[in-house]
Amino acid sequence: MINEFGIDGEAAVREGLRRFGYDRGITNRNKHLAVGLKINMKNYFTYTRDLPGDPRFKRDRLTLTPQERISHTLKCPFADLSIKYNLKDIGRIYCEEFHKAGYSAYAYGYTQVNLAKTLTQDGDKYCSFSVILRPENLPDELKPVCFEEYDPEYVPPVFQDYRPSAKEGYNSLGIRLFYHILGVSENYLGAKSRTAIVRGLSRLVTETTTMLQHSAKKLEQTLNREFVELNQPFELDTEKEPMWEKYNEYSARELFQAAYCNELCKELSI
Repeated sequence: MINEFGIDGEAAVREGLRRFGYDRGITNRNKHLAVGLKINMKNYFTYTRDLPGDPRFKRDRLTLTPQERISHTLKCPFADLSIKYNLKDIGRIYCEEFHKAGYSAYAYGYTQVNLAKTLTQDGDKYCSFSVILRPENLPDELKPVCFEEYDPEYVPPVFQDYRPSAKEGYNSLGIRLFYHILGVSENYLGAKSRTAIVRGLSRLVTETTTMLQHSAKKLEQTLNREFVELNQPFELDTEKEPMWEKYNEYSARELFQAAYCNELCKELSI
């Protein structure tokens, strides 16, 4: 998008990332409300489970309370990928747009987010996060929703912890990220933006093909459809994936099926 449309493409990508953040923030808020959790920083960073665990992350968590989470990210695999592909500027865009939108949307727009340093910024050695929610900034009706001290009869729930597998988590996040960038691009730039998006999906097919071929060889397994289904996030037959029912405006499912799923199967002869 950025290569094709310059500053207009970047504007579309940034807005798509913000909408992705709003989506994740509101989705996580609704999940927490459904099980009786208060909407605050401690619960967000303790019980949010939409991102699969990854042992390559290294963090120094300085403060975690209902009002604030202050931390340093010392090692981030996403930043490492940005550096590997010489795309730190793209990684920086994600850092700038997603985090503020996601954390703010979770707490009804009242979260203060300061990302002072990021590993995707030249010269920075870590990511510095300050994510703050002060009860003084909330309207009276939200204070008991967010903080126990404003809800004297509150009984904390017994939380059934669950973290999605890598496949489940990245399938969910990938579909939503694709959908929001596609939608904003169509609104900002019109149908011509699809050419750039298809080109991006084609690059993803190439990268995924290389990864799967390498993995199958290392594991001494047959590179068949079952192996592909297990070792990349997306359902190859998008009609079998329920998420596409919600995220199918702009013919998003059909585009993803044609430009990614079908092309990956063709490339791998499966």
